[in-house]
Amino acid sequence: MKNSRRINYVGKTARVRSDFTGHPLPEGLPEGVSVRIVGFDLGHFDVVYLGRHFRISMACVENLHHLWK
Repeated sequence: MKNSRRINYVGKTARVRSDFTGHPLPEGLPEGVSVRIVGFDLGHFDVVYLGRHFRISMACVENLHHLWK
C-alpha cells in the first residue's frame, strides 16, 4: 500500500551546510546556521535567514529526515 502522506516543510527550522556533492550555500548564508523554511519545490528549499531569502538545495539541509515528523 502506497503512503500518500505529504510532508509539509514550511514553517520548520533547519540547520544548513554546504553539500559534499557540489551544492554550496549561497553567498550571505553562513555554514551551520538555523534557517526558517518558507517554501519548497522539487529538490530545493526557499529559506529565510536574518530577513534575507535564499534558495538552497535540499541536500544542504542537515538531518532532513528529522523534519518529517
